[in-house]
Amino acid sequence: MEKLTIATEHLKIGLYVADLDRPWLETPFLFQGFKISDDDEIAELQKHCKAVVVDVEQSELPLQEIQGLANLKNKEEPKVAPPPRPVPKKSVADIPEPDFSKTGKYYVNTEELGKELVRAQEIEKHASQAINSVIDGVRNGARLDVPQLEQAVDPLVDSVLRNSDAMAWLMRIREKDEYVYQHSIGSSVWAVVFGRHLGFNKETLNAVGLGGMLLDIGKTQLPNELLRKPGKLNESETALMRKHVEFGLQILRDAGKNDARVEIMLATHHERFDGSGYPNQLKGTLVPVLGRVAGIVDCYDAMVSRRPYAETQSTFDAMRQLQAMAKGQFQKEMVDQFVQAVGMFPTGSLVELNTGEVAVVTAQNNYQRLRPEVMIILDRDKQLCDDFRTVDLRMNTNDELGKETMWIDRGLEPGSFGIDPAEYFL
Repeated sequence: MEKLTIATEHLKIGLYVADLDRPWLETPFLFQGFKISDDDEIAELQKHCKAVVVDVEQSELPLQEIQGLANLKNKEEPKVAPPPRPVPKKSVADIPEPDFSKTGKYYVNTEELGKELVRAQEIEKHASQAINSVIDGVRNGARLDVPQLEQAVDPLVDSVLRNSDAMAWLMRIREKDEYVYQHSIGSSVWAVVFGRHLGFNKETLNAVGLGGMLLDIGKTQLPNELLRKPGKLNESETALMRKHVEFGLQILRDAGKNDARVEIMLATHHERFDGSGYPNQLKGTLVPVLGRVAGIVDCYDAMVSRRPYAETQSTFDAMRQLQAMAKGQFQKEMVDQFVQAVGMFPTGSLVELNTGEVAVVTAQNNYQRLRPEVMIILDRDKQLCDDFRTVDLRMNTNDELGKETMWIDRGLEPGSFGIDPAEYFL
């Protein structure tokens, strides 16, 4: 009697919704599990679902009343996915699932890209300095300075909320610092951009941004020769490398009171939806939502960064690889949402058009992600243009017969044809 299925037309305030009859990502209620607090939530559930699974113990209504509501359900038994089992605790300490507030808020850019870029540069510079200082301190035996990182994350989140393209641009043209440093800032930015798209509130975005910064903090306890090894790791080296998750959690906990959302990201960012991840081989929805978010942004930023053992991939190639991984390692719905959040061709990435011209993506088209706004730098002969013209590929690219005349043919790796976007726009 712990869980009962109730038709949405019979829902009441005080019931605890444990699961839906459709994927959570297809509704505004992104996170699994919440208590109905008002009629608006009931209306939203009725809009998206025919029935839900209610957790009796976590509901405020008496058992008999809940049973009565369950008996009123429609004759056609809706198919409801079984509620997820509790996450097994093996090598990691017990981490409670955070109590998320409502999600589903839709954000719009409130600042022009050019203006936000000016502020974003200083914010990113300060955040990078904070990360470098904290990482170096931990390497030398100091306690993790969480407040210093929180102070760096807050303005970063504000920048992404004003215009997510600005910080995304900077991630595409950032200087190639030591991988652990650049990966920390990159994972943080992409996590916040992704969270903004998913409708996280400001408090949760701050936690997600901090979690992204700390995903690899445990690697400060690993030998440099292991981190910089150019070839494939052997079995014993792989086992040691995987311990960075355990080391990171310990570093975080030694720092004092921490946000459970940050701990979840560190503990599960290498778990995979098909159960092939580590350290606990969690599978499906046993991988917490924030663990799934962290896994995708960690993997994406690694692919578009220069690593000791791999060359930088173009954004387009990285997105295609993520989509291929959505057939197993990552949840397809989450990858689809990430592609929508970042774009197949994010702001700041280089592309080649079907005309042979080379351009830099300057803005996203939210409804047609494959047709962003671009600034053309090289002509079809790969010569520098006298004037850089901006083209919105969603508009004004058709001939008199309505046939498309211009589109992106392929994504290019950073630095292709000697183009550094920073030289032209910053």
